[in-house]
Amino acid sequence: MNVPAFNLSRAAETLADEIGARWRSLASRAAFIGGSEVEAFETAFSEYLGSAGTVGVANGTDSLVVAMRALELAPGDEVIVPAFTFIATASAVALAGGVPVFADVLPDTLNLDPREVEALITPRTVGVIGVHLFGRPFDVETIGALCAEHGLWLIEDAAQAQGAAAAGARVGNFGLLTSWSFYPTKNLGAFGDAGAVSGNDLELLARVRRIANHGRAEHYFHSELGVNSRLDALQAAVLNVRLPRLEEANRRRREIACRYHGFLSGVAEVELPVDRPGTTSVYHQYTLLTDRRDELKAHLAEHGVGSGVYYPLGLHQQPALAVHREGRERPLPVTERACRRALSLPMFPELTDDEVAAVGAALGSFFNP
Repeated sequence: MNVPAFNLSRAAETLADEIGARWRSLASRAAFIGGSEVEAFETAFSEYLGSAGTVGVANGTDSLVVAMRALELAPGDEVIVPAFTFIATASAVALAGGVPVFADVLPDTLNLDPREVEALITPRTVGVIGVHLFGRPFDVETIGALCAEHGLWLIEDAAQAQGAAAAGARVGNFGLLTSWSFYPTKNLGAFGDAGAVSGNDLELLARVRRIANHGRAEHYFHSELGVNSRLDALQAAVLNVRLPRLEEANRRRREIACRYHGFLSGVAEVELPVDRPGTTSVYHQYTLLTDRRDELKAHLAEHGVGSGVYYPLGLHQQPALAVHREGRERPLPVTERACRRALSLPMFPELTDDEVAAVGAALGSFFNP
């Protein structure tokens, strides 16, 4: 049996009729930009989160850039970001004109370490971006309190965490703004690029919307420089179909994660994903840590099981971001160790029980030959 690390076609086939009907309706009306599908998704997603509002944008990276533009990030302003995450978290800071400052992560959750955040604050620091990595909420309470104490804004990067919760609320309710990606592989994925910014400050969200639409205040009247980053109506239609199914999909992810936990419990060579007390993870990835990562990846492949390495380099090691670490060179040992040891097992809601069992068998034949 071959078990892919991810399979998009299964969900696409299941949803094809409903999405096709919506797309045909949009095509018949030539309603491709804005309109009812986009408005319906923004409203439904806000209600799902329990937030005041949502602004659809073109992709997750843009959601970070326009959020920081709305927060008036200025050249030279420093923004603290975790070093162990996808490059967009830091590159968006640079693209918005700021300076990303790389912080190490906690060894158990691989999320932003609050002690690192506190140590890196300088007079030039204006904000922090916390990432809910792999669907596990970061320490929103401690980092939120640090930001409040030092007068900093907090952005939640929730690209991998649609539906995750902490401190009695869904993620998306702890930062001044929250960035979302709906890339096809996300827990809530479109059939192409899509993203959003959510929050509870309607005036700030109005500025986000303006910046994402060429700075337009009225038709052909532009009050500030903006960008072209609108949520496509075709992708909004996909999200409208998939959002009501998100809770069940996340439940299945947790079920698969529980079975993986069972396969690996008691294996001394493996560190399993850890959920902080009071949080609900949505397991965008099931990522374990082992010194035998490369051996295990090869063994799984030999047994027809896909896997992925997220991430082979810390952001402080990325050539594209080298200019932002000049004069700030420092080891980030937890990040660097995770880059050598992290391996993600197959994780998507359409995995069958037999496929999950096949993953377990392959793990067993590696650790208990």
